[in-house]
Amino acid sequence: MKRTVAILLLISLISTFVIATSSYNAHTPVIKAYLESISPYPVEPGQDFTIQIRISNEGGEIAKDVKTEIEYGEYFFLKSKDDDFDKPFNLYAGSSKDNTYYFVVSPDTLSGEYPISVKFNRGGAITEKKVFVRVIGQPDIIFNTKLLNDKISPDSSFDVILNINNVGTGIARNIKLEPTSSGFVMGGSNLIFIKELKPNEEINKTVHVMTTDSLSTEPSKLNFKLTYKDEKSNQTTLNQALGIRLLDKVKLDLAAVIVDPQPLIKGQKATVTVRVENLGEGQAENIQVLLKNNGFEGQTKAYIGKLDEGEDAPAVFTLIPSKTGEHELEVKVTYEDDLGQHQLTESLELLVLGRDYTWIGIFATIIIVGTGLFAYKLFWRKKEGINS
Repeated sequence: MKRTVAILLLISLISTFVIATSSYNAHTPVIKAYLESISPYPVEPGQDFTIQIRISNEGGEIAKDVKTEIEYGEYFFLKSKDDDFDKPFNLYAGSSKDNTYYFVVSPDTLSGEYPISVKFNRGGAITEKKVFVRVIGQPDIIFNTKLLNDKISPDSSFDVILNINNVGTGIARNIKLEPTSSGFVMGGSNLIFIKELKPNEEINKTVHVMTTDSLSTEPSKLNFKLTYKDEKSNQTTLNQALGIRLLDKVKLDLAAVIVDPQPLIKGQKATVTVRVENLGEGQAENIQVLLKNNGFEGQTKAYIGKLDEGEDAPAVFTLIPSKTGEHELEVKVTYEDDLGQHQLTESLELLVLGRDYTWIGIFATIIIVGTGLFAYKLFWRKKEGINS
């Protein structure tokens, strides 16, 4: 089908490339010129091709001093020609003369139609006609990737800039780009489609990529596959890899907060033990525990240091309550991992009683114990009465 279209187009060029210097008259020369062929057609950058031109005298008299000049732009180089039509020649009635021009297409010529001008000179009268040579170039797609995020962990997301550039001489069509690495999914349809990219044209695409939690924290590669077709429908496939280092995602938790004694007594020492546990992946560093409350005096900061995955460690504080009543004790843990600095905060409600609570407690204990003993004796007396 394509060959048929090219042949028809060439026939059209040949049929229209006719120059008559005057109307037909049996007693005058009638010069006509024909484009016999362009071979091959179309042509490619760097390829040789020929143009064959025929000059004929279809009048009844000799045509004297006929000259033919050919002009072309920077896209073509004339290598040679069979005959020198630049010099004047005569054409007898009914005769013709052929000339073949040998060209080469410049390697940098982009796809398009480019003119070659043919000028005929007879007796000072110049007539110009143009023939257009179709050039089909070859696309050459390169694409680069740029990571916008420098901290990526499993089960997270990040952005990538894709730069797609056509550095070739032809048009690239039906460009498709998709990730091919397991564990990575591109937002949307997981596919980028570009209908057409002309020579020297580039396009930037920012894509959002999500990672699954199954990825390990070892260095990984995000592979992209790019396919496109040239103007002859030939398909090309390219692959590009983006190196990614997945960082450990640490998760600290407060395993327990123990306050001793309970309830707290104003002015008496108390111990607060905060146990911190690493439930995430990787190592947590620079772990610090801070206590915040204006109703206590004493230690407010403890340093744990490092915790590997699955490890836990206590931070022990010695405090002296200075106010009675209910108090909110804020426990804040700060730490660092590959992704940066983090913190977690918990709050506890603590009751602080006055010093006289000790005697009240002793008195209440005596009452409770005495009541217990009384109930115990009463229970056994009733039991003995039943048995008797």
